[in-house]
Amino acid sequence: MSTFKFDFDLDDLDEEVTNILGTTDAPSQNAAPEVTSEPAHEPFAEVPLQTLVHALPDNISYSPVGILLSSGKPAVSLARRDLFDARLQLIAADEREGALEFIETPSDLVPWVYEGGLKTWECSIDLADYLDTLMGERGGEWVKGKAILELGCGTAVPSIFLLHRLFAALAADPSQSPKDTHVHLQDYNRSVLELITLPNIILAWYMSPLSAAYRASAPPPASEPPTSATAGNDDADASVEADPSVAGELDFSPSLRAAFQASLAEHHIHLRFFTGAWDGFSVDKTLEPGKHYDVVLTSETIYRSESLPALLHVLRQASCGAGEEDIAARAANLSLEGGPYVCLVAAKVLYFGVGGGVEEFVDAVQVGGKGSVETVWERKVGVGRKVMKVTWR
Repeated sequence: MSTFKFDFDLDDLDEEVTNILGTTDAPSQNAAPEVTSEPAHEPFAEVPLQTLVHALPDNISYSPVGILLSSGKPAVSLARRDLFDARLQLIAADEREGALEFIETPSDLVPWVYEGGLKTWECSIDLADYLDTLMGERGGEWVKGKAILELGCGTAVPSIFLLHRLFAALAADPSQSPKDTHVHLQDYNRSVLELITLPNIILAWYMSPLSAAYRASAPPPASEPPTSATAGNDDADASVEADPSVAGELDFSPSLRAAFQASLAEHHIHLRFFTGAWDGFSVDKTLEPGKHYDVVLTSETIYRSESLPALLHVLRQASCGAGEEDIAARAANLSLEGGPYVCLVAAKVLYFGVGGGVEEFVDAVQVGGKGSVETVWERKVGVGRKVMKVTWR
């Protein structure tokens, strides 16, 4: 078993990761010792939402992550849980010693043990930017009624960006007939879903207009001190707007947990969470028979060559369904404006020290005529990054 430190510029997206994990711009000289055998892969399994809600801490701290939009629209701030706060939760939980070991390692990932999901990676920001372009003026209306899957979600920035837009659209026009929207998130590590993914989704809901009724009846986050305009006003709490651009703390009280789940049910939003290796994934286990996902997303997941076959299988099956007979028909009708599915992969051009990258991914997709790849977003400055649209045949 080897540990890897990705040797590239990180644009200071996660200063707390540098401080906690001790990452540097040079390859780690303090990696975990080699072992002679590869650990067994975690089996693919669902983790019920109620189980994750039960595992939430009483309180979290959060900080903003900014998304600059190529469309020219105002930048978007999303609240995300602080890594150091997740670490404190692990320290307090004796049974999670293994997870604590890898949150403190100087390596960015340990294959088949910890796959880097606690950190916000640049390409997840890129993917959110491109999703904004894809949605266009429809915004959250584009998200309504879709089945969405994010593989290797980690902090889940792309999915949270979609939910951010969806929550706003639902609050803006609550009179519309409800559509069932399914958002499924997968990460190799269950601890990532517990510590980071679900807390970030709850933060997105709390910061949205959809939670206004709850916020009007609950104390504001610790980041919102009284102002001269609200001092002495008994109704001040009800008028305070949640601000994801400001760091703060939020109590995960029983009333907040209940309000969050009730809001999801009211607006027909169905969240499901999956953990474990991709080779156990089957769309028949995650959707109704004969169904497929409308939007399939993944970012920073093509860094390891030996994982590509399983990833490609999941991407193709999630986009086209478990059967092979109608894949060509679906691919023929694909467009950015509509069509049967959109499959997007965001990645660095090359992952130094690991071996994977865009060229290898494109070659793997095209082998045997399984699909084609189109670059729809690109950054060439510094370490090259791309968002690719995959069409399956």
